[in-house]
Amino acid sequence: MATTLTRYRIGPEDKALIAAFRAKPIGPHAPALQRLLNRMRGEDIEGKHVLISLKPHREWEVAALQGRGRPPKGLGIRVTSVKDGEWEIFKLRWFRQTGERLEN
Repeated sequence: MATTLTRYRIGPEDKALIAAFRAKPIGPHAPALQRLLNRMRGEDIEGKHVLISLKPHREWEVAALQGRGRPPKGLGIRVTSVKDGEWEIFKLRWFRQTGERLEN
């Protein structure tokens, strides 16, 4: 049975939510933005983008999960704040689900 999340597809109207996420990548979020994030975050485990802490509270790397029981693969994208890391992951997930690259 399809759920609201699996039926929901990212569409052109969702582009208006990008600026809201960029301004405040860590919630709470408005319902429309939260719905978009739930869809983007609901990907299969393999290939899902995550943040890995390199130096606690100081440095992180964006990585891709490789499936259960396998270590994440670092992508060489290093950041010095969780907010910057969340933005990098948002851009990767947006591209993966829409085929459109976002600028900084």
